Amino acid sequence: MTTATGVSTFIQKILDKKGGISASNLYAFNIQYPSQTTGYTFKTYLEKNIGFDASAEELQLLCNEIQLPGITYSATDIKSVHKGITQKIASAKVYNELDVSFYLDAESVPLKFFRAWQDFTMGHTERATDVYGDGAPNQRHQAFAQRYYDDYACTLDIKKLEKYNSGGEVKNPPKQGDLKDVWEAKLFNAYPYTVSSIPYSAGPAQLVKVSVGFYYEYSQLKIN
Repeated sequence: MTTATGVSTFIQKILDKKGGISASNLYAFNIQYPSQTTGYTFKTYLEKNIGFDASAEELQLLCNEIQLPGITYSATDIKSVHKGITQKIASAKVYNELDVSFYLDAESVPLKFFRAWQDFTMGHTERATDVYGDGAPNQRHQAFAQRYYDDYACTLDIKKLEKYNSGGEVKNPPKQGDLKDVWEAKLFNAYPYTVSSIPYSAGPAQLVKVSVGFYYEYSQLKIN
């Protein structure tokens, strides 16, 4: 016999056993640089051209929306031994693309960072004054050279955070405001393939956002 569960009972059970319902606005991400340690590295390029790198706190604070990319299986149709039945056999794992959106501050830090990442990937000179300096609008590049894949492809680390409000005993009681990592996803060899257009208008002022799309090879999900 099944007994109906009321809303208050449901909330209490989930709160006591699982810590409550997941909050969509608790997350963190960071960008891990390629293993390149010699020559003109990606980190060096960023610091010389825009004055900051992926560790900038603004990138974390201004991240408006991020996602855990899904996984899709493509299938191959196989005729079953039973007449009229076609079986779909899993044939390949497809990792969905990653889309991230950022609010822009008065210095447009996210826009500068991801455009600089794209510039590092292909085409621009290594001298800051020729790329983003006063003479940049008058400079015309006669040729574009793509950098090595391992030089610009980074690892993206996405973490889902939750509050310490679960039932039961906790060995090391957290401090006020501390968050726990529920899962961690690593996206390997990622780079921004698109930075969205940014519309401006003469109407009422609104928050300005930029969206960035990433390609990556594969992802791994670690459950903590």
